[in-house]
Parts: sequence; C-alpha cells; structure tokens
Amino acid sequence: MRPFHTEEHAREIDFDVIFFLATMALLVLGTVMIFSSSYFVSKELYGNGIAMTRRHLLHVIIGTVAMIGFMCTDYRKLCSRPLVFIGLIGSVIGLLLCFVPGIGHAGGHSRRWIGIGAFTFQASEVAKLALILFVANFLSKKSKNIKEFSTGIVPVLTIVALMCLLIFIEPDFGTAAAIGIWSLLILFMAGMRWKHLLWILGVAIPLGTLAMILEPYRKARLTAFLNPWNDMLGIGYQIIQSMVGFAKGGFLGSGLGAGSQKLFYLPAPHTDFILSVVGEELGFLGVALVAGLFGVWIWRGFSIALATNDSFGFYLVVGSVCLIGLQAALNMGVALSVFPTTGIALPFFSYGGSPLISTMCICGLVLSVSRRARL
Repeated sequence: MRPFHTEEHAREIDFDVIFFLATMALLVLGTVMIFSSSYFVSKELYGNGIAMTRRHLLHVIIGTVAMIGFMCTDYRKLCSRPLVFIGLIGSVIGLLLCFVPGIGHAGGHSRRWIGIGAFTFQASEVAKLALILFVANFLSKKSKNIKEFSTGIVPVLTIVALMCLLIFIEPDFGTAAAIGIWSLLILFMAGMRWKHLLWILGVAIPLGTLAMILEPYRKARLTAFLNPWNDMLGIGYQIIQSMVGFAKGGFLGSGLGAGSQKLFYLPAPHTDFILSVVGEELGFLGVALVAGLFGVWIWRGFSIALATNDSFGFYLVVGSVCLIGLQAALNMGVALSVFPTTGIALPFFSYGGSPLISTMCICGLVLSVSRRARL
C-alpha cells in the first residue's frame, strides 16, 4: 500500500511546518491548562500551587529535546529487525518489572510504573513506541501477506496480544483496549480482509465485555456510564461533575483560571478529565479549539504518510497518528460521557511525564518522515 509519486510534482521539504505548529500549539495550550487545572491540587499535595506545573515544564523540555532528536534522525535507520527486536524485548521486560517489588511502583490500584532512583516512567508508554516500530517494520516487508490470516495477521496480533495482556494485568484495561483497537485499525488500513476483522471482533468483544463485568471497579464504571444518576454521590459522581463543568462553561466559558469544578469537585481535573476544565473555563469555543488542533494534527499526519516514498515511512506515520488520534478521541469521549471511563490520558494535556514524552517522541518520528517526504 505505497502511494505513487511523480518527480515533476515533488519537492523536498525540511519538515512539515503545519504539523510542527499544530504540535507546539497543543503543547502550549496543554501546559496552560495544566497550570490552571493542577494549581489547587498541587497546593494541597505539595504546599505549592505551581510545583506540578514546574515538573510538567521539565517534561516539556525533555519531550521537546526528544522530538527534535527523532526529527533529526533518519527514520529509515529504524527499519531494522534487530532494533525492533530489542525494543520489543525491552518493552516486555519493562512491563514485567512493574510487578517486581522495589522496582515497580503502584499508583491507585495498579502497578504501571518503574522507578530507577528518582526517575520514574510508565512502561506501557515505551511499549507503544516499540509496537509502532514493530508494526511499521512488519507491514513494510510483509504487506503482501496481509490477506493471509496465518502469515499476515497472526504475527502482529501475537505480539500485540502479549503486550496487551501484560498491560491488562497491571491492571490497565483502557490502555490495553486502546492498543488492541489501534492494531486492528492499522491492519485493516493495510488491507486486512473484512472476514478476518469480523472473526477477531467476534472473539475480542465478548472477552472485553467479560473483563469489564467480572472486575467490580470496571463494572462500576460501565454502570456509571449507562446511568450515572442512579448513584450521584458514588460511582456516577465523576461523570456528573464532568458534565456540570461543560454546562457551566457554556459557549464562552467562565474564564481561564476561574473554573470551580477543579476545586475538588471534579476528581482528576488535571489528568483524565482535564477537557472538562477546558470546557468550563474556555467554553465550547475552547473545546472546539482543542478538537480542531487535533484535527489539523491528524490531517497533516496523514498528508505526510501519503507523501512518503517508502512503505516503512508510510506505516510509521499512520501508526503514530492513529495511536495519538485514538487516545485523544477516547479521552474526549469519556469526558463528554460518550464512552465509559477508561483512564486514558489526553495527549499533550493530561498531567504525566511518560505520556507526554512518548507523545513528543512520536511527533519526532512523524517529522522525521516529513523531512524526506515529497509533497
């Protein structure tokens, strides 16, 4: 699935300026909203309202440096089986280390982090990068087999299933489900047969449903999604408070920093439900701006993919854009009560170093491809 280009209509570019500007706009707006949404949480936890913002800015710097590093690297050097193999093995080891006492760190009811001295990172974010490289490498060399289930589908799904299983038992059902959906989306775009997709969905949907209803806290999330008003002060509280935030914001919002839902009414205002703070303080226009910036980011990403002159670059960009776009769509859907709560962060916006840095690395990969694309 490689696009055809004619030399007379091609030109070399340094990098895609619109994609870069959309990335930086999302990063800046996300930082502003981190400051606004985390101020009182930070003051309560650390005695300093800007402590979390300062830490976020450190992650912004690290992520920006990483993005530039990837952008300046020839992405074709990443099309290496040994490198992909090392990435996958390293990711599996990292996910396993989350369960090792003294190394793995717990947060809430899950063990998703690895701590090395003062440095802590989320292992699943590294796994996402490894999977993007693996899928792009595999499809660039085996795309002719995509119609065959055993040779074109099974190898990818086997690796993805292993990663998803390790992430699922942390437990992190939302991330595991997102990666699973992403893998099927990429395989379908690469040419997977409809019947294969339907067979896989026929197995995955019942298993996913069982995973939700057999675990009490996941079942509670599903119940809250179906009717949050049945338990307004219990399992339905978070989604109700999210909707209250959007309702208070109206069309223009209450003003940056003037929102009240973040004053310990809305749980996780700086992470999973930061879009609700955007809705309250910047209104419908603010939410539309965020959605519009993601739309531009995705549009330019696919434009870069279609302009690449090799299949590895094409699948690298498509995989990257689909993963970030899917995460954004799921997070926004949760905040707007379109989907059950998943715990998936909003890229560029939700507080957390590992997701931000991995997102910036992915942006660097896309920009690296754009430097060698022909538009």
